[in-house]
Amino acid sequence: MAEQAPPSVAQRGGPPLPEHARVGLLDYLTAHSLDEDYAHVARRRTAAGGTRARVRHLPAVVVLVLLGMLVATAAVQTARSRPATASSRESLITQAKDRREALDDARRQVAALRVSVARGRESVLAATGSGRAVQAELARLGGASGAAAVTGPGVRVVVDDSPTATTERQVVLDKDLQILVNGLWVSGAEAVAINGQRLTNLSSIREAGEAITVNLRSLSRPYVVSAIGDPDQLPARFIESAGGSWWLNLQAVYNLQFSISREQSLSLPAAPAVTLRHARPRGGSR
Repeated sequence: MAEQAPPSVAQRGGPPLPEHARVGLLDYLTAHSLDEDYAHVARRRTAAGGTRARVRHLPAVVVLVLLGMLVATAAVQTARSRPATASSRESLITQAKDRREALDDARRQVAALRVSVARGRESVLAATGSGRAVQAELARLGGASGAAAVTGPGVRVVVDDSPTATTERQVVLDKDLQILVNGLWVSGAEAVAINGQRLTNLSSIREAGEAITVNLRSLSRPYVVSAIGDPDQLPARFIESAGGSWWLNLQAVYNLQFSISREQSLSLPAAPAVTLRHARPRGGSR
């Protein structure tokens, strides 16, 4: 006969077994090891919750109060300093306006003094024969150096970009104007100006951004080059020069605009004033 299992405690009428005895100790610990700790901590937090909440929120309240005080102080200071700032701005505007007017007055005085000095010099030089010789020499040197305005016959050269320019080579470059001017000098020009800007040995023709500048002045198209010289020989000599060949090639290959005409009377202004930095007596060693 098969053996029967021993009766359980419940069958014997005794007290029920604890849970860990029924499910096994390892399973019981896994299921209940944290639950009791959580419950214990929760009870402690519930008991001390009110006091801790008040302590935890107290620093935040203090910070908010201090921040509000700072904002209020800054607003008061800004409101107080606003009239002073506006007054300072108005004062600076007034000072700038006054100094600009003073500068304009000084410039007018300088221009008037220059005219007065020029007239006095001419009067003194015209009084004697040696003075008149010096005056003629000054006029000659002034025309050659660009320090004095000049008038006379010559040629006018007008150049411009190609009407259908799509590449850089189809527009007039600073190099092109440099070659043109050098060709005119070589061909016998006595004075040259581009768009009214007189050229001297200190003048530069260069690109600055999208524009070509002469004497630090930006030029606009078309570029009109006026040259005083023999109107009967200057055009032919220029066409035969390296500058003329350069421009004829630009006209034929890249369709740049180029024309030259004889003029019986051209007026070229003086170049901007040059500041004298060094001088020595004529014939001196230094």
